[in-house]
Amino acid sequence: MVNLFDKETAKFIVDKIQSEKPRLDLNAKLFNIYEGHVGDYLEEKMISDLSEGSYKEARERKCSINILKKVIDKLSKIYQQEPNREVLGGSKTDYKIVKNFEEILNIDHKLNVNNELMNLYKYSLLQLSLDVENRKPFIRTIPNHKFVVINLSKTNPTTPDIVCLLMDSVKDAHMDVDIYHIYTDDQFAVYDGNGKIRFDLMNELEQDGENPVGKKPFIYLNSSENLSMPKVQSDTFDITLLIPLLLTDINYIAKFSAFSILYGIDIDDKNMKRAPNTFWRFKSDVTTDKAPSIGTVKPEGDIDVLTKSAMDQFGLWLNTKGIKPSSIGDADNLASGVAKMIDEADITDSRTWQASLYTTFEKEFWDLLLKYWYPFWLDQGFVDNIGVFNPNSKVIPRFKPQTPLQDRGKLVVDLKTEMEAGFLTQKRAIKILNPKMTDSEIDILIKEIEMEKPIPVVMNDAEAANKEQDTDENNDKDT
Repeated sequence: MVNLFDKETAKFIVDKIQSEKPRLDLNAKLFNIYEGHVGDYLEEKMISDLSEGSYKEARERKCSINILKKVIDKLSKIYQQEPNREVLGGSKTDYKIVKNFEEILNIDHKLNVNNELMNLYKYSLLQLSLDVENRKPFIRTIPNHKFVVINLSKTNPTTPDIVCLLMDSVKDAHMDVDIYHIYTDDQFAVYDGNGKIRFDLMNELEQDGENPVGKKPFIYLNSSENLSMPKVQSDTFDITLLIPLLLTDINYIAKFSAFSILYGIDIDDKNMKRAPNTFWRFKSDVTTDKAPSIGTVKPEGDIDVLTKSAMDQFGLWLNTKGIKPSSIGDADNLASGVAKMIDEADITDSRTWQASLYTTFEKEFWDLLLKYWYPFWLDQGFVDNIGVFNPNSKVIPRFKPQTPLQDRGKLVVDLKTEMEAGFLTQKRAIKILNPKMTDSEIDILIKEIEMEKPIPVVMNDAEAANKEQDTDENNDKDT
């Protein structure tokens, strides 16, 4: 058993964390792009690809379109239709406990975030913790640039035997020092970037170094069958920048293709008014008797070739991520073509694979919560008692099958027919059309729809008879 308070062990762990710096740096870039920040990374790429002059011109036309979020959203669907969780071998009380924790933890939303980061990096880490003030547990997914797992097993190279969280740095002798929280099933320790065991910081956290539960407060999801952490997703970073870079190139080409370049030979252009802003000056051979002349040059760029190249590369990359494009998109428009490729792609195989991963993942999570940490918190008086879970019961999620991709217009017509036949309510129809909307959002939408309906005009019998007579007279006139 590893001893976190051995100096050699501390040095080994810190060296391992610091050796993962290239991975952590790239993970941080991907996380920033995933959160919507792509512009600076695009400019770095432009600087390395273009001359200084070309970069200054292209910078004003840069196209900071973020395709990464759209791709990840496309892949991460299994929790957008809440799964049904069965309690095998359990009672009604066990089922009620699970339903209570579903609400307390906001579990489907939190696991959807975990699913997104798993699809981004191919591994993810879910932390189970306690809100002491509100006496409630909570879960959160640790961003992948904020943790490292270390495998010690000689038989299974994929197990996360040590989990290391990268915390905010602290001031030490007027210098910033990295701080790491280190977890095993039996111990907890705090190290700094110099490999020193920081008992002072452990005392601030009221931690004595022992883990009384005997289980780390984490569930680790690893898609690799061979490594404790999958290889760095450098291809994701590259293609995420390639598409906006190619769009920027097209903007750059379009800028100069739209205007002709004016040139003059032996022309005095000091007082010349020119448009838009480019004039090339040439001098003829002084030994000749050529007359001054003026002309234009029309720059040309093969945008079609550039667009097709981008679409082909993007489509091939999507296939490597389990997204099967139904077409190569609109070759005449790169932006709309990329959007079409993603929207109409088939992710059935990827979804089935993810459902398999998360079935095991959730089973391990519910065991950790209901059989280890919840009983401990309950025994210590840290949480309210919502019942005792049967230790022989198991929680298994049943993910809903993927809804076949349908044309929205046809779907509206089909739903309208079912509503008119009395087979479907308006609320359920709206939910099918907008699966990401919550029940409260649907209720608000229904009220808005009702408010916009025209108010019916109520007439007495005399008014109705007069209106019918007026209508008949107008029809006679038209005849």
